[in-house]
Amino acid sequence: MKRMKFFKYIMSVFALMTVSACTAASPNPSDADTMNHIVNAHMGIIAMTEPVNTGTLLFSDSPEYPEGSGILYGDKVSGDCRMYFYHVNQSNIPRKIVVIAYNPEDSDQEVILKSCQYAQPSTEYYEVGKELSMLYYEGNNTVNKVTVPAHGYALLGKRLNNVKVLPDQLFSGIVDMELPTAMYVSSMILPFADNPLLFVRKQLYLPSDSVQLRGTFWGKDRYISTLIPYSSLDGIGYIRLAGDVLDRFLVGRDVMDDRVSKNVGNYGVNYTIRLRTKGEGNLHLYFNPMGGEYAGVMDLSYTDAQQKEVRKIVELPSDRLSMGKDNPYAMQYLDTVPAGTDVIMHMMPPGAANLPVRIIVVPDKDLQQAADDAAAQRALQEKIRREAELAAKAQAAQKENGSSDTKEAVQKQESTVSSKDSKESKKEKQKQKTKKKSERRVYTPTIYGN
Repeated sequence: MKRMKFFKYIMSVFALMTVSACTAASPNPSDADTMNHIVNAHMGIIAMTEPVNTGTLLFSDSPEYPEGSGILYGDKVSGDCRMYFYHVNQSNIPRKIVVIAYNPEDSDQEVILKSCQYAQPSTEYYEVGKELSMLYYEGNNTVNKVTVPAHGYALLGKRLNNVKVLPDQLFSGIVDMELPTAMYVSSMILPFADNPLLFVRKQLYLPSDSVQLRGTFWGKDRYISTLIPYSSLDGIGYIRLAGDVLDRFLVGRDVMDDRVSKNVGNYGVNYTIRLRTKGEGNLHLYFNPMGGEYAGVMDLSYTDAQQKEVRKIVELPSDRLSMGKDNPYAMQYLDTVPAGTDVIMHMMPPGAANLPVRIIVVPDKDLQQAADDAAAQRALQEKIRREAELAAKAQAAQKENGSSDTKEAVQKQESTVSSKDSKESKKEKQKQKTKKKSERRVYTPTIYGN
């Protein structure tokens, strides 16, 4: 019997050790406490190649709050181009924002409209930026050809003409196009009921605001790759984007203001980040908006162990509208891939987002360490909480006991006084009783004479 009990004890210990080992080997990479330890851990910079920029970006974000109507930004461009606009209707009437092309040639020209995406107008700016990013990377586009008549105008994206922007609402959109020859492409805001092809002939140009965030930039698309494959033996590493240190902001020209312009944030730039890896175990990927509040998406693609193409779009963040407000250590878990996987990530900094951001890569052993540290911290916090709870209960009990003792003392004192009074009363009664008896016994005899 003793041997059987001992055997059961050994099996129980073995089972507990097995469960603990499995738990330790499979920490939850999206656990909030674990992510908090990761982002505060020591990490190294992952060396990246020099960026390769392609295409022309027309960025229209100034004036951000236009009160009047007119051309917001425009320039003469050709080839592979993108118009990214971001404006708030600061007037007291419904308006619309359109993208329009002017053909200076003597013959009609066909523009290939590759994409026209926009978010629904809203007073919630982060909602607009996040929705637009999602729509862009979902890529439900229909390629169209738009004929621009000689010395005439044409809308690039007719749907924009039907979107009503109410006062104080933000409207933002992206139009990707291929221009066969040099044309003037402009963003324009006007009353909702007006005809844009007639209104544009007024040639009303709006001055930029104090931020001066608009211009023509080379680099609507940016490609960067790890200089050498990242190894699982390198520890936690990170790629820093759009900080103007390791990843420079685009510098171009605002032709309407006739000045040099900098796209502070690289808004509207489609990043392609290639993460080449090697080593053993898994690598866990995270997004950290270290520059402040952020709302957008990350597009990831890679080939899995079964040689299947995997593609996923992760909302940043996935459980609420935005992340990182007053918290440079905010984290969003992206995915887990085996070491040796080449991961392609796409992101576009949306308007209102704060930069820079980091992509953090965590090997298994470092994830395990962070999970262990988080578990230890939780255990310590639980211990402190229980000790505080016990101390509070003891203090409450002490107060209750003190009150009870006082009550008992009063009751005892009252009982003593009552007993004393009772004894004195009995004594007095006995005295009176004795006196009465004495009075009855004492008498004077009558003496009769002879």
